[in-house]
Amino acid sequence: MKKTSVYLLLALFSLQFCLSCEKEKNTEETKTPPADTTLEKRTITLYKTIKYQTMEGFGFFGASDVWWASAGQLWNQEWAEKAINDLGITIWRNECFPPSITGENQDADWNKQKPVVQGLKAVADQAGVDLKFIFTVWSPPADMKINATMSWPGDGNATRGGTHNSAKNGGTLDPAKYVDYANWLKNAIKQYKDLGIDVYALSLQNEPMFSQGFNSCIYTSQWYCDLLNNVAPLIKAEYPSVKIFGSENMLDMEGLDKNWPYFYHNLIKTKSADNIDILAVHGYSDGVNASSGSELAKMWTNHKEQFSAPMKKPAWMTETSGYLDSWIGTATKPGALGLAVDIYSGLNFGNMQGWVWWQGSQSDGIGEFNLMNKNTVGKKYYASKHYYRFIRPGAVRVKSSVDDQQIYVTSFEHPGKGTNTIILINTSDKGKSVSITGDNLPESYTIYLTTSGTENCKESGTVKSGAGNSFVIQAKSIVTLQSGGNPL
Repeated sequence: MKKTSVYLLLALFSLQFCLSCEKEKNTEETKTPPADTTLEKRTITLYKTIKYQTMEGFGFFGASDVWWASAGQLWNQEWAEKAINDLGITIWRNECFPPSITGENQDADWNKQKPVVQGLKAVADQAGVDLKFIFTVWSPPADMKINATMSWPGDGNATRGGTHNSAKNGGTLDPAKYVDYANWLKNAIKQYKDLGIDVYALSLQNEPMFSQGFNSCIYTSQWYCDLLNNVAPLIKAEYPSVKIFGSENMLDMEGLDKNWPYFYHNLIKTKSADNIDILAVHGYSDGVNASSGSELAKMWTNHKEQFSAPMKKPAWMTETSGYLDSWIGTATKPGALGLAVDIYSGLNFGNMQGWVWWQGSQSDGIGEFNLMNKNTVGKKYYASKHYYRFIRPGAVRVKSSVDDQQIYVTSFEHPGKGTNTIILINTSDKGKSVSITGDNLPESYTIYLTTSGTENCKESGTVKSGAGNSFVIQAKSIVTLQSGGNPL
């Protein structure tokens, strides 16, 4: 073979090799994912000198199973430890049951409740948690009640009188029995006191406008104010540190533009402000369905501006449910992500200081009304955990803002624990790159993430504060940023 032919073959081989390398290089480049620079960039700004409410806690109602279950189903050590040490409850709500009468048994009594109360106290003490025990009356004892009729709380033609003799189906407290009723409540407080528990707060009546087939009792707004003015001072005379909360009426009724001038809190403001310590609402539209969505901001703002701020009273939400355990809800039922947004609304627009879910646990699965099936938990549990575990009593909300209407942010610092907490909810269908700015910020935060998938309040790395640092908050997700150590 001639030398020129050899050179020609070598050149052709070299060209083919180079073209092959270039093709392989281009193939590799097409597999490279787009850089984070393609994500929308957002900035969270904290103004730590601007402070709002001091938190009193988060919690739920009831035992390991519903109170009408058998006594053996009500206490579960692992359930209690998970609720206090993992979820992080700091408030526990109970019912003060009236005594049974002939032909009308009650779901529970103190003897049935006592092991649960003692057990929760022991687990909380072991964990170093100052658990707030609160209770609500669904009905006074049957022999203290009389018949009642009313069309709504402002009904000027409401009537009361005649024998009712039942804890169920409405009726109302006989005004001649105010002293007896106060003594009955003081005895209930003493039952806790005998176990070494100082009751933190009590409500004189659950949802006072609804007559129900279960324990219930109705009051007009005026009757309710009379109840507060006559009973609360008698309780305080013996137990001055016990707080009185109420009216436990629907947030829709106490907060909507068209409703708030006509229900309980408006009359309490002028008639009974000195005899109530906490203004409590329930997070329902009608006693069953959850108040959820875009109107909540206005409801909470109205409640703050009309009642809790001028009266200088804490605002609590003491019962809600009706959320699906799926991450995203339906057209008629909110899901776990919606629950997180609704808690945010109470905190940021209502300066809410306490949040209490309805039934904490049931043994028949996780439905709309409970967070736990004993030790089994779902998405609502984890959405709640982003708040319950990380925002502890004594934490102070500080001003925070974000340049994106699809991201919700609320921020807290705890002067006693030295912790800083930011909760972010991305309701968008897109992930976004987020940086944290402001004065006197911690150097870095630990990230805890919940998504629709397998991430459930999962520790997911760290992020440094400052405009030059960022992390990605995934679409339809909740993130808690925690600094300063274990919040518990």
